[in-house]
Amino acid sequence: MSTIAIPHRSPPPVGPILGRIALPDSVVRGSARLAEEFYAAAEESEFCGDAVETYAIPLWARTGGAVWLPDLASLGYRKAESGFRGREEVLVATAGVDAHTDDEGLVLMIVLHNEGLTFRQGKVRHVPQAGDWFLFDDRKAHGVKEAPGRSVFVGWNIPIVPI
Repeated sequence: MSTIAIPHRSPPPVGPILGRIALPDSVVRGSARLAEEFYAAAEESEFCGDAVETYAIPLWARTGGAVWLPDLASLGYRKAESGFRGREEVLVATAGVDAHTDDEGLVLMIVLHNEGLTFRQGKVRHVPQAGDWFLFDDRKAHGVKEAPGRSVFVGWNIPIVPI
């Protein structure tokens, strides 16, 4: 009897952009509207509120999401459990935030809207476009550098765990 070694597939890197998906028009419109609402509210409060706002996943993002979201299983991950003491999927919006840490762990970030803001974590820096997606560990310092004008980043934050 012989033993066959199963090749170990290493997980994708954390930080850099790993792919791009075609966002449905309804998602492009909805996220642009959310970005404008976020900026108007931040402006009204003279940017004295939270630098990052979170929102429940709206219907315009959820509808058909299973079709256009990246296949987590092929990457060696699955969505984290949600609910009581679980990790929730949320939309995040910011006009820029200094480096900080959170306590979610690994996250799949789908960029829904970005007007030139730079994502940073460790040595990784990129200006993602709508439809880009990447993994990051939000327990490690990360931030979003602002851009000129009424620039806003909107992303779908999906907590993940290895399979």
